[in-house]
Amino acid sequence: MNVTNRNRQRGSVLPYFIIIVGAFLAMAAVLWLNREEVRAPRVGAERAVLRKQNLADSCAEGTATLSSYAVVNAEKGIYQIPIERAIETMIREWKQPQKALGVLSERVDLATFVPPPPPEAPSEFE
Repeated sequence: MNVTNRNRQRGSVLPYFIIIVGAFLAMAAVLWLNREEVRAPRVGAERAVLRKQNLADSCAEGTATLSSYAVVNAEKGIYQIPIERAIETMIREWKQPQKALGVLSERVDLATFVPPPPPEAPSEFE
């Protein structure tokens, strides 16, 4: 009797194995049939030229930003200066770290200050 129980246990694994292999094969078939729908379109020559132009524009804009003066927010006193000038200024200011920390804190407070909302109008029922 012991031998027949082992044969039953071995025989009960085969259907599960067939089901699992079948599920993997079905998944592979679905993926193979949909491979064209999920594939990204190829980059053509005109798209490559457009990307190259966008990169050149972005680099030129970045270079212009890093090497020019501009007003970012005159109300808060925030201005853009060339990167070389900014580095020189930071080196000069940070020779005295305590003073530089105070100045930096003031700049952050000034740049991030949000005025309080105006008071609400009184209700007509008050």
